[in-house]
Amino acid sequence: MERGRFDSVSLAGVAVFSALATLLAAVSQSLGLNFPVVPYLQFDLGEVAIIMAFFIFGPFPAVASSVVEFVALMAFGQNAPVGPFLKLFALVSTVGGMWIGSRLALTLRTPSVAGVVTLGVVFGSVVRAVVMTVPNYYIIVFLYGLQAIEGILKGPFALVGISLSTQNALGWILGFTALFNILQLAFVIALSYAVLRVPPVSNMKVGGRAPWFVSVTSGKARSEGAKK
Repeated sequence: MERGRFDSVSLAGVAVFSALATLLAAVSQSLGLNFPVVPYLQFDLGEVAIIMAFFIFGPFPAVASSVVEFVALMAFGQNAPVGPFLKLFALVSTVGGMWIGSRLALTLRTPSVAGVVTLGVVFGSVVRAVVMTVPNYYIIVFLYGLQAIEGILKGPFALVGISLSTQNALGWILGFTALFNILQLAFVIALSYAVLRVPPVSNMKVGGRAPWFVSVTSGKARSEGAKK
Protein backbone atom coordinates (compact mmCIF):
# COMPACT_ATOMS: atom_id res chain seq x y z
CA MET A 1 0.00 0.00 0.00
CA GLU A 2 1.39 3.36 -1.01
CA ARG A 3 2.50 5.50 1.94
CA GLY A 4 2.71 8.76 0.04
CA ARG A 5 5.51 9.93 -2.18
CA PHE A 6 8.03 12.66 -1.44
CA ASP A 7 8.11 14.21 -4.88
CA SER A 8 7.98 17.96 -5.55
CA VAL A 9 4.17 18.02 -5.34
CA SER A 10 4.09 16.23 -1.99
CA LEU A 11 6.87 18.44 -0.59
CA ALA A 12 4.91 21.51 -1.61
CA GLY A 13 1.88 19.98 0.10
CA VAL A 14 3.91 19.43 3.27
CA ALA A 15 4.94 23.09 3.27
CA VAL A 16 1.38 24.33 2.71
CA PHE A 17 -0.36 22.06 5.21
CA SER A 18 2.24 22.44 7.96
CA ALA A 19 1.93 26.22 7.64
CA LEU A 20 -1.86 25.94 7.68
CA ALA A 21 -1.68 23.67 10.75
CA THR A 22 0.48 26.20 12.59
CA LEU A 23 -1.90 29.04 11.71
CA LEU A 24 -5.00 27.10 12.75
CA ALA A 25 -3.30 26.06 15.99
CA ALA A 26 -2.76 29.74 16.80
CA VAL A 27 -6.41 30.47 16.00
CA SER A 28 -7.49 27.65 18.33
CA GLN A 29 -5.41 29.10 21.16
CA SER A 30 -6.93 32.52 20.67
CA LEU A 31 -10.44 31.06 20.67
CA GLY A 32 -9.80 29.11 23.87
CA LEU A 33 -11.45 25.86 22.78
CA ASN A 34 -10.82 24.09 26.07
CA PHE A 35 -12.19 20.70 27.13
CA PRO A 36 -14.54 21.62 30.01
CA VAL A 37 -13.72 18.66 32.28
CA VAL A 38 -9.93 19.00 31.85
CA PRO A 39 -9.55 22.70 30.97
CA TYR A 40 -5.82 22.57 30.26
CA LEU A 41 -6.61 20.36 27.24
CA GLN A 42 -7.59 22.35 24.17
CA PHE A 43 -9.31 21.31 20.97
CA ASP A 44 -6.96 22.09 18.10
CA LEU A 45 -8.15 23.11 14.64
CA GLY A 46 -4.57 22.77 13.38
CA GLU A 47 -4.96 19.00 13.26
CA VAL A 48 -7.49 19.43 10.45
CA ALA A 49 -4.64 20.43 8.15
CA ILE A 50 -2.57 17.36 9.11
CA ILE A 51 -5.50 14.98 8.56
CA MET A 52 -6.18 16.61 5.20
CA ALA A 53 -2.52 16.09 4.29
CA PHE A 54 -2.99 12.42 5.21
CA PHE A 55 -6.05 12.04 2.98
CA ILE A 56 -4.55 13.97 0.05
CA PHE A 57 -0.87 12.95 0.07
CA GLY A 58 -0.64 9.89 2.34
CA PRO A 59 0.80 8.92 5.75
CA PHE A 60 4.46 9.86 5.30
CA PRO A 61 3.78 13.41 4.03
CA ALA A 62 1.30 13.83 6.90
CA VAL A 63 3.99 12.84 9.42
CA ALA A 64 6.43 15.23 7.71
CA SER A 65 3.85 18.02 8.03
CA SER A 66 3.50 17.19 11.74
CA VAL A 67 7.25 17.45 12.25
CA VAL A 68 7.48 20.79 10.44
CA GLU A 69 4.59 22.13 12.54
CA PHE A 70 6.34 20.85 15.68
CA VAL A 71 9.47 22.84 14.81
CA ALA A 72 7.37 25.96 14.22
CA LEU A 73 5.49 25.54 17.51
CA MET A 74 8.75 25.02 19.40
CA ALA A 75 9.98 28.31 17.98
CA PHE A 76 6.82 30.42 18.12
CA GLY A 77 4.09 28.47 19.92
CA GLN A 78 2.79 28.61 23.46
CA ASN A 79 3.48 26.06 26.21
CA ALA A 80 6.80 24.98 24.66
CA PRO A 81 8.36 22.48 24.96
CA VAL A 82 5.66 20.32 26.59
CA GLY A 83 2.76 21.38 24.35
CA PRO A 84 4.53 20.89 21.00
CA PHE A 85 5.97 17.52 22.08
CA LEU A 86 2.55 16.26 23.18
CA LYS A 87 1.03 17.41 19.91
CA LEU A 88 3.72 15.66 17.90
CA PHE A 89 3.13 12.41 19.80
CA ALA A 90 -0.61 12.78 19.23
CA LEU A 91 -0.30 13.42 15.50
CA VAL A 92 2.25 10.71 14.77
CA SER A 93 0.25 8.12 16.73
CA THR A 94 -2.94 9.25 14.97
CA VAL A 95 -1.45 9.03 11.48
CA GLY A 96 0.14 5.67 12.32
CA GLY A 97 -3.16 4.29 13.60
CA MET A 98 -5.09 5.60 10.61
CA TRP A 99 -2.56 4.04 8.25
CA ILE A 100 -2.90 0.66 9.98
CA GLY A 101 -6.69 0.90 9.72
CA SER A 102 -6.46 1.87 6.08
CA ARG A 103 -4.22 -1.10 5.32
CA LEU A 104 -6.70 -3.45 6.95
CA ALA A 105 -9.57 -1.90 4.99
CA LEU A 106 -7.72 -2.54 1.76
CA THR A 107 -7.44 -6.25 2.56
CA LEU A 108 -11.20 -6.52 2.05
CA ARG A 109 -12.36 -7.99 -1.25
CA THR A 110 -14.25 -4.83 -2.21
CA PRO A 111 -12.52 -1.93 -0.47
CA SER A 112 -14.27 1.42 -0.44
CA VAL A 113 -13.35 4.97 0.48
CA ALA A 114 -15.85 4.82 3.36
CA GLY A 115 -14.22 1.62 4.64
CA VAL A 116 -10.75 3.12 4.49
CA VAL A 117 -11.90 6.19 6.41
CA THR A 118 -13.94 4.23 8.97
CA LEU A 119 -11.21 1.77 9.92
CA GLY A 120 -8.72 4.62 9.81
CA VAL A 121 -10.78 6.54 12.37
CA VAL A 122 -11.21 3.49 14.63
CA PHE A 123 -7.55 2.53 14.67
CA GLY A 124 -6.39 6.14 14.80
CA SER A 125 -8.55 6.77 17.87
CA VAL A 126 -7.42 3.63 19.69
CA VAL A 127 -3.72 4.07 18.97
CA ARG A 128 -3.82 7.76 19.85
CA ALA A 129 -5.69 7.21 23.14
CA VAL A 130 -3.31 4.43 24.22
CA VAL A 131 -0.09 6.13 23.16
CA MET A 132 -1.00 9.49 24.69
CA THR A 133 -1.72 7.90 28.07
CA VAL A 134 2.01 7.30 28.57
CA PRO A 135 3.35 10.89 28.24
CA ASN A 136 0.32 12.27 30.08
CA TYR A 137 0.96 9.89 32.97
CA TYR A 138 4.56 11.08 33.32
CA ILE A 139 3.59 14.73 33.00
CA ILE A 140 0.86 14.45 35.64
CA VAL A 141 2.88 12.34 38.08
CA PHE A 142 6.45 13.54 37.63
CA LEU A 143 6.39 16.99 35.99
CA TYR A 144 3.51 18.84 37.65
CA GLY A 145 2.56 16.42 40.43
CA LEU A 146 -0.70 14.56 40.92
CA GLN A 147 -1.78 16.64 43.91
CA ALA A 148 -1.37 19.91 42.01
CA ILE A 149 -3.35 18.60 38.99
CA GLU A 150 -6.00 17.13 41.28
CA GLY A 151 -6.42 20.51 42.97
CA ILE A 152 -6.88 22.27 39.62
CA LEU A 153 -9.42 19.73 38.34
CA LYS A 154 -11.56 19.11 41.43
CA GLY A 155 -13.98 21.88 40.47
CA PRO A 156 -14.48 20.87 36.80
CA PHE A 157 -14.88 17.19 37.74
CA ALA A 158 -17.41 18.09 40.44
CA LEU A 159 -19.55 19.74 37.75
CA VAL A 160 -19.97 16.32 36.07
CA GLY A 161 -20.63 14.54 39.35
CA ILE A 162 -17.17 13.12 39.98
CA SER A 163 -15.40 13.69 43.30
CA LEU A 164 -11.66 13.43 42.89
CA SER A 165 -9.55 11.92 45.66
CA THR A 166 -5.97 10.80 46.04
CA GLN A 167 -7.07 7.23 45.31
CA ASN A 168 -9.04 7.84 42.11
CA ALA A 169 -7.66 11.08 40.66
CA LEU A 170 -5.05 9.59 38.33
CA GLY A 171 -7.45 7.09 36.79
CA TRP A 172 -10.19 9.64 36.19
CA ILE A 173 -7.81 12.25 34.77
CA LEU A 174 -6.15 9.78 32.38
CA GLY A 175 -9.56 8.40 31.40
CA PHE A 176 -10.96 11.81 30.50
CA THR A 177 -7.69 12.69 28.75
CA ALA A 178 -8.16 9.61 26.55
CA LEU A 179 -11.79 10.66 25.94
CA PHE A 180 -10.58 14.12 24.91
CA ASN A 181 -8.15 12.60 22.41
CA ILE A 182 -10.92 10.49 20.88
CA LEU A 183 -13.27 13.50 20.65
CA GLN A 184 -10.52 15.67 19.16
CA LEU A 185 -9.77 13.11 16.47
CA ALA A 186 -13.45 12.51 15.69
CA PHE A 187 -13.96 16.26 15.29
CA VAL A 188 -11.02 16.90 12.98
CA ILE A 189 -11.61 13.81 10.84
CA ALA A 190 -15.29 14.65 10.41
CA LEU A 191 -14.41 18.20 9.35
CA SER A 192 -11.54 17.10 7.08
CA TYR A 193 -13.53 14.33 5.42
CA ALA A 194 -16.51 16.64 4.88
CA VAL A 195 -14.26 19.09 3.04
CA LEU A 196 -12.59 16.37 1.00
CA ARG A 197 -15.89 14.79 -0.07
CA VAL A 198 -17.05 18.00 -1.73
CA PRO A 199 -17.00 17.05 -5.46
CA PRO A 200 -14.61 19.80 -6.62
CA VAL A 201 -12.15 18.66 -3.95
CA SER A 202 -12.59 14.88 -4.24
CA ASN A 203 -12.28 15.10 -8.02
CA MET A 204 -9.22 17.33 -8.03
CA LYS A 205 -5.89 16.20 -9.38
CA VAL A 206 -2.86 17.21 -7.30
CA GLY A 207 0.15 16.99 -9.58
CA GLY A 208 -1.93 14.90 -11.96
CA ARG A 209 -2.91 12.44 -9.20
CA ALA A 210 -6.15 11.88 -7.35
CA PRO A 211 -6.13 12.36 -3.55
CA TRP A 212 -4.33 9.52 -1.78
CA PHE A 213 -7.41 8.11 -0.05
CA VAL A 214 -9.20 7.88 -3.42
CA SER A 215 -6.24 6.52 -5.40
CA VAL A 216 -5.43 3.69 -2.97
CA THR A 217 -8.99 2.34 -3.03
CA SER A 218 -9.36 2.66 -6.81
CA GLY A 219 -5.92 1.12 -7.33
CA LYS A 220 -6.83 -1.83 -5.12
CA ALA A 221 -10.11 -2.28 -6.97
CA ARG A 222 -8.30 -2.27 -10.33
CA SER A 223 -5.78 -4.86 -9.16
CA GLU A 224 -8.55 -7.13 -7.89
CA GLY A 225 -10.39 -6.76 -11.18
CA ALA A 226 -7.28 -7.69 -13.15
CA LYS A 227 -6.97 -10.95 -11.20
CA LYS A 228 -10.45 -12.10 -12.21
